[in-house]
Amino acid sequence: MKKAVNRLFQLRQALDECEKELGLSDYSEVERAVFSYITSNANVTITSIKNDPYFSKYSLSTIKRAVLFLTSNRIITHTSQNILYPLSKEQFSF
Repeated sequence: MKKAVNRLFQLRQALDECEKELGLSDYSEVERAVFSYITSNANVTITSIKNDPYFSKYSLSTIKRAVLFLTSNRIITHTSQNILYPLSKEQFSF
């Protein structure tokens, strides 16, 4: 058990470092999760985010607020079909 707990902490530290490098450390947990989902998947919509099992713990309103925050801060944008993507596409691969 102790080994698993130590490994979990190492993973949390690595995640924290990556988020700092990407400039995400000041975002809320759900904002970071939504951003990560958008940058690691193609053809993302609010519906696809909500339907992913990881996001089942969040309400639709919470997800929409995170998307609004990311859009308002010019971190992500969307197409006319409401497909979400990061503004710096070349920085993130799909």
